[in-house]
Amino acid sequence: MFLLVTGGVVAGGWFFWKKSQQPSSAKGAAPAKGAMLVQVTKVRKESYALDLDAIGSVRSFESIDISPNVTEVVTGLFFNDGDFVKKGALLATLSDAEEQAMLTSAKASLAEEEREIARLKNLVESGAAPEARLAERKTLADIAQQKIREAEARMADRRITAPFDGWLGLRRISVGALVSPGTVISSLDKIDIVKIDFSVPETYLDSVKPGTAIVARAASLSSKDFKGTLSQMDTRIDSVTRSLAARAEVPNPDLVLKPGMLVMVKLALEPRLSLSVPERALVPVGSKKYVFSHADGRAKRVEVEIGRRKPGFVEVLKGLAEGQVIITDGLVGLQDGAVVKVTAEFERPARAFNPEETW
Repeated sequence: MFLLVTGGVVAGGWFFWKKSQQPSSAKGAAPAKGAMLVQVTKVRKESYALDLDAIGSVRSFESIDISPNVTEVVTGLFFNDGDFVKKGALLATLSDAEEQAMLTSAKASLAEEEREIARLKNLVESGAAPEARLAERKTLADIAQQKIREAEARMADRRITAPFDGWLGLRRISVGALVSPGTVISSLDKIDIVKIDFSVPETYLDSVKPGTAIVARAASLSSKDFKGTLSQMDTRIDSVTRSLAARAEVPNPDLVLKPGMLVMVKLALEPRLSLSVPERALVPVGSKKYVFSHADGRAKRVEVEIGRRKPGFVEVLKGLAEGQVIITDGLVGLQDGAVVKVTAEFERPARAFNPEETW
């Protein structure tokens, strides 16, 4: 004989607890005993490319130091620091008094010879003068014409003009200065499009071709990317560095990239669109790689074949399908077929550590 008391103890008798049960399928019910808490995400397609990073140097698309061809005194300057000028714009003039005098004299000589030629033509036609005298005067007229061209050419050397459209630098001389070949008056650069020179390792030559897209970023302009294309590659490989010089052209409409600036260049080689999963979802077992998929409240271990990697993510070549749900967090101790409960969706990988970041 025994006595049953719910929730109490009876001396000298047997007792037991009666556990109430609720249907696990009821809406809002607590997870089954032993269910593991996990986070999940869907398998998506993302772009995977073979990235090549290089250090580059910015160069003007066209660049020149404005300098005279002759030794002479500056008589006029017609630009300000930083001006934009069109091709052919007059920048400076040099003293040309002697050339002006030579031109005037040559023109006078030509006029005299032309008058004499006109007079002799009538005399030759009437037989009053020999044709040799007319030929002699024509030769003198040709010489006078040549002296005019020489004087004009000497005067042109004393008018300094812009050889192409571009932006001028700082003015280096003043009116009255004596200048000579090699004296820099100012610099002229075309920088609405710039060239970026960098080196490509020999091992990447099969993947890098003219027309390959590049992205450049300068340390002083870290918030902006500059996109362009590889325009040309050198014909010789450096025997010391085993690399090939390459040049890209990059639009620079805001003129923020300056000649001589150091930039980091990134090339996306062999781009392809592939299935992608967070790198933290991988479970390595020996030489194999697995992920856990999620379906009907249970985890299923799936072997996958992976390819390229990028920060926080990995390319999946085999084993998964687009849109399939996989587990990203809560993998410690997770077994194939285990009961799981989803607590959240995966948002993004952890931020990379930056030792230079200010805390």
